[in-house]
Amino acid sequence: MRKIYLDNAATSLVNPRVLEVAKKFTDMLRDTDLSTSDVTRVQRTSLVTARKEVADFIGCDREEIALVQCTSHALGILVDRLPLKKGDNVLICDLEYQASTVCWKRRQEEVGFELRQVKTSGGKVTADDFRRYIDKNTKVILLASVQEINGFRADVKEIGKLAKEYGCYYIVDGIQEVGSLQVNVRDIGMDFYCSGGKKWLGNPFGMGFLYIKREHLKTLKPSYYSYFDIQVPSKYADYLTYLEDPRRHPFDEYVLAEDASVFEIGGYGNYIGAMGLSESISVLNDFGMENVEKKILYLNKRLYDGLSELGVYLESPGEEKNMSSIVSFNFNQLKNSTIEKERRLIRYLQDHNIYVSLRCSTGVGGVRVSIHYYSTEEEVDIFLAAVKSFMELDRNVDSIMEVKNEQRKYRNIL
Repeated sequence: MRKIYLDNAATSLVNPRVLEVAKKFTDMLRDTDLSTSDVTRVQRTSLVTARKEVADFIGCDREEIALVQCTSHALGILVDRLPLKKGDNVLICDLEYQASTVCWKRRQEEVGFELRQVKTSGGKVTADDFRRYIDKNTKVILLASVQEINGFRADVKEIGKLAKEYGCYYIVDGIQEVGSLQVNVRDIGMDFYCSGGKKWLGNPFGMGFLYIKREHLKTLKPSYYSYFDIQVPSKYADYLTYLEDPRRHPFDEYVLAEDASVFEIGGYGNYIGAMGLSESISVLNDFGMENVEKKILYLNKRLYDGLSELGVYLESPGEEKNMSSIVSFNFNQLKNSTIEKERRLIRYLQDHNIYVSLRCSTGVGGVRVSIHYYSTEEEVDIFLAAVKSFMELDRNVDSIMEVKNEQRKYRNIL
């Protein structure tokens, strides 16, 4: 039986076109007709291309994009550079992934600001939740646009209005959104938006992006500068030409770049990651993000309705405005925090070449099913049939165990 892959919230399958990037990269390094400078020019161009591809993809300018290794890397950059002082507070809801809280720990120890837990209910995240905790000392709201446990898609724009009302920074973690749903950072109105590449974007080579709203580039500065942060004087064709000039001196007066790229490492970069990011976005663009989102939401609804008919407890939203590419369910609403039946289902599915995840947090979660543009109705239906078969088998096992327990009680009485 062919593999049915419904675990894209963990990591997506890689398109062959993206995998081909690795061969192109190594072929370039093997090409003896290319000089070191030739290779460097191609590599540096890959970063420029990737920034432009990302900017076009999420609706901003290339100068507002920094290339990062992953979402946590982007969050770490922001945590390190945002102006925070003792007495300030940062709002993070209780459904977020650990990276959203742990990234603040070292800075919090140094400065003494408060990490304030915004408590939610029913697996939903709303502007009202944040309004209950925000005050004049709130400096940052950090929110995942789509929650990784149950796929709840928050009203990011509405929460952004609250951030603007209180004059605080608004960071949106888009790792479970971008690549599966349409994103336009201008329309949404956040200060920062970040995502790794390995999930819905489909880039396995360790590169994602960080969007920094242009107005913040004037005030936020990187923790250090490096040689690729220097603006090449206009009389030189490029940086390599500048390196060849005998008049170059380490104590030259430098003009530093003023775009988001200064938040990158500034030296030898992850060029294969940049090439992979560009190609993965190209793949999605060829399919069309409007088509990607439409198909995912259609399959999500089919999956949601099918699970509802089976009588499982659904942790994910049923309203289309809050739906994403993730559906999460369990068998007992996680009563007593027991997930043994869910674990048995995961093993049963894997025995039938069906792959999903088991994810829980804050009393929410269970079996997490995550579909992408290459998923099909047939795969969803096969998954639903497998869950139904498992439930029937499990009921039979429970009945047999109940009979055996009654027999033991009877023998003990005798």
